[in-house]
Amino acid sequence: MTEYAWPPELRPSRQVFYLQPNTLRFVSPLTRQTQVLRREGARWMAELTFDPLNSRLAGVLEGLVAALAGSVNTVRLRDFRREFRSGDPRSQGDVPSGPYSFNDATIFTDGTGLVVGSGNPALAAGAPRGALSLATQGWWPNALAVGAGDHIGLGGRLYMATARVMASGTGTASIPIAPPLRAAAPVGEALFFSNVSTPMRLVSDDEGINPTRPGRFTSITCRFEEAL
Repeated sequence: MTEYAWPPELRPSRQVFYLQPNTLRFVSPLTRQTQVLRREGARWMAELTFDPLNSRLAGVLEGLVAALAGSVNTVRLRDFRREFRSGDPRSQGDVPSGPYSFNDATIFTDGTGLVVGSGNPALAAGAPRGALSLATQGWWPNALAVGAGDHIGLGGRLYMATARVMASGTGTASIPIAPPLRAAAPVGEALFFSNVSTPMRLVSDDEGINPTRPGRFTSITCRFEEAL
């Protein structure tokens, strides 16, 4: 299996991008009470429409679809609505390292001080497979870390912050995520927030259908599902 990068010149005119849970429902035939079981296998789904495409861009997309060979190969795909997080763009890596002093060369004498930079956002503690929350560090203190719906990259996979989270005064934050963590992640693993992608494959062998308009403009809609 080969994994391809998404061509940067291709941006959809319309898209569907959502997380499809995997649940099992039991409904009582007598009372209609419902029990729902969450199962593994939640996955990202996408439908991208490109309309219209000139002959050059149509060739780029058709070439990619051909290279994917139906569901054989994968491409790293992102949600084009959420290419950057809505939280404070600064991190503790932007705070200069201490010790700190005032302009008259005096320093703190009561044991207190400013927050010392600890780098970019990363896991503050290891997270097990299936975790629904991440303990993180390295945020700008007392600022918005992530907004609800922000995308987070971890271990080459795409996750969504399900709530708005403020960083603490020491730059830590506990972030609820979906889907559950695909694989265990060690302490210190970096988090990514720009153009976060995940490996996806074509849903069927017919995703390259390409009706062409007079004037040689092409319309193509492709459906993708996360490769688990």
